[in-house]
Order: sequence, then C-alpha cells, then structure tokens
Amino acid sequence: MPPRFVILHGWENRRPADHWEHWLFDELSARDLEVDYPQLPDPDEPDLDTWLGLLDALVSRGERDVTLVVHSLATSLWLTHLARGGSPGRVTRLALVAIPSPAVLTPTVVAPFVEHPRRIGALPGVEQIVFEGEGDEYSPGGVRADYAIDPTFTVEAVPGGGHLVPASGFGPWPRILEWTLGVRLGA
Repeated sequence: MPPRFVILHGWENRRPADHWEHWLFDELSARDLEVDYPQLPDPDEPDLDTWLGLLDALVSRGERDVTLVVHSLATSLWLTHLARGGSPGRVTRLALVAIPSPAVLTPTVVAPFVEHPRRIGALPGVEQIVFEGEGDEYSPGGVRADYAIDPTFTVEAVPGGGHLVPASGFGPWPRILEWTLGVRLGA
C-alpha cells in the first residue's frame, strides 16, 4: 500500500500555484496518491499551538505510512513538535526543506516556532533528508551553522536555490518529486 503524503508550507504562504509545493501536490495527485496539502490557518501570524495540533492530526491519523515534506516555518514546526514530546506518528520518510535560522525568526511574530533545541536528530525507522538552498536569506550561514545534525542525515545542497521558493526559481522541482516517490525519474 503506498504511503499517504503530507506537504506543509511555511510563514506567509497561501499555497500559490507556482510554488513547488503546489506542483508536488499536483504531481502526486495525478498519480492517484493520497495527498494532504492543507492551507494552514493565519499564515501571516500563525498560532503555534493551532499549527501543532494540525500537524499532530495529519501525521497520526490512519493506518498508512506517511511521507512528510515540510518547508521553511513548517520545518521549525516539526522540530518544535518533537521537542515538546510529540510523536513522529506514522511518518516513515521526512524531508526538511529550507530550514530557517532561529536567529532570523526570533525577532519576528513566529519566534515561538523556534523555541526548540538546536539539534536535528535521527528518528528510529524514519528516512530523513535536508534540502538546503544555496544563498538562502532565511539561513544565511547554512543549516549546519544553526543546528547540530545527526550524521545519518543527508543534507543535499541545491545550487542557487535560495529559500526554495518561486522567486528563486522553484516551481516545478523534479528532485523533490523523485525523493518523495523514492525513485529516480527519467533514469
């Protein structure tokens, strides 16, 4: 049975059609796969507890394994979820995309989202990857400058990727589709 896919967006995101997240949702849906890509409430001034409740519900429901793809603030949401004792739920594959620097977010309305340890650890039974855009303005020193990352994690640099948003050229992004499906396309 194929997994269920969950895609979560970040701060100030309203799921624009030209974003890679929306493209990924469309690609997975076209393959008749079950995909949750919700519009999280109040993306300009998100409430941490509300978003945590939605995350927990999305990764815990049902009997199928979950492949979770989180971008930007949603990566911080996931790390905070775990730091507060949250369970990985049904997640067996996890992509953390464009993890923002806590130093960049702390002086903003989303500061509560980065109140977690500066460590990204392995989770038993979960395949994990970090995608990091070169020149990301939300992570000026790179993810390793802000977090100790478990050596079992793959950190994949995306040349010229910036924050991996449409403004930096990330609408269709075949590599994220390949990782999400666990296959190499066109090979």
